Amino acid sequence: MKESTATALMFGAALFLALALIGISVNVFSPATEAAKAATTDFSSATTELKDQKYLIYDNTTISGSQVVNALRKFQAEGESGNIAIHVSTGKNKLGEWYYNTFSTAGIGTGGIKPTNINKSTDPEYVNPSGMFKASVERDGNNVIRALYFAQE
Repeated sequence: MKESTATALMFGAALFLALALIGISVNVFSPATEAAKAATTDFSSATTELKDQKYLIYDNTTISGSQVVNALRKFQAEGESGNIAIHVSTGKNKLGEWYYNTFSTAGIGTGGIKPTNINKSTDPEYVNPSGMFKASVERDGNNVIRALYFAQE
């Protein structure tokens, strides 16, 4: 009988210790879980910001025409894959042209042209390398950068 009482007391003590250990673990790791979630959210935001940085250098800045031409070349692959649209309006062509794709509040669409005549000074698409352009970016409904605008000042 003493053996079964001792066994029951040891079992009860072990159960109590296990429950105490579980309680301590929950109290210790719950705040750590929230901190990990916050860190993951911050990391995702930083990753998105770094991804957009290649476009953000054109947001609300004044750049030269040669930089506009470089942007058209730099983003050619993304434009042809349907990820970005570039609009350039010049002194000769105030309405401007959409390159690679078009963009509206509804989103990105097809119909843009390729920048084949931007170096021909007699063509309306001509981008003067020494001209100054006001640059800006446009986002879609999901807050993703979808268009670059360049307007000659």
